[in-house]
Amino acid sequence: MTISGTTVLITGAGAGIGLATARLAAERGAHVVLTDRNEDAVRQAAETIGGRAEYRVLDVTDPASIDAAVGSLERVDHVFTSAAGITVGPFEELGEDDFRRFFEIKWWGQYRVLKAALPRIPRATGSVTLMSGYLYRKPELGYSAFAAVNGAIEGLVKSLTHELAPLRVNALAPGPVDTHASRMPADEHAAYRESVSRRLPVARPGEADELAHAALFLMENTFTTGITLDIDGGIR
Repeated sequence: MTISGTTVLITGAGAGIGLATARLAAERGAHVVLTDRNEDAVRQAAETIGGRAEYRVLDVTDPASIDAAVGSLERVDHVFTSAAGITVGPFEELGEDDFRRFFEIKWWGQYRVLKAALPRIPRATGSVTLMSGYLYRKPELGYSAFAAVNGAIEGLVKSLTHELAPLRVNALAPGPVDTHASRMPADEHAAYRESVSRRLPVARPGEADELAHAALFLMENTFTTGITLDIDGGIR
């Protein structure tokens, strides 16, 4: 049960959980294909990993971009779709366009990448890991769009587990993960960590490397399929 010698395709790999997963997969001997819509970010990310990495520019909202990026690959053993966006606000104030934009990225984006990659994945040995999140089964105020998208993703996993068998299909559901240090002023970042720490039994936010560890488990454990794996610090 190892990904050494396999090819791993990761979306949203220019930073955060996607990049951490690419780095760990390469350390374990996989060839990683990092994709992101930000060419500078994904190129630099691949360069930091080194010889086991290559990159493609891929925008999950653009079918032509997906076809070009995935179509350039002869074989993909494991797919991890970590590209996402954010839509937050009271349901009564969010418009239909707000929901549609979020679904376009997180739902249709994962759908498109999976459809493009499927012909290249060996069914008997490959895997797909989709990205859900705790805000479906453990909802919070203002996150109705997240609840809706994540619920759709987890429902799809249950169906595809049987329809695409023996290909393994799972979802990863992160809790609050601290990927904000480079995007927040220091005082805001400290306040964020303190707020999250008060809510979680582990008394701190998660780290991207911890989610990467879980993503690799779902790729490598060949008796695991049809699940949503909660890596959430015990949030309830």
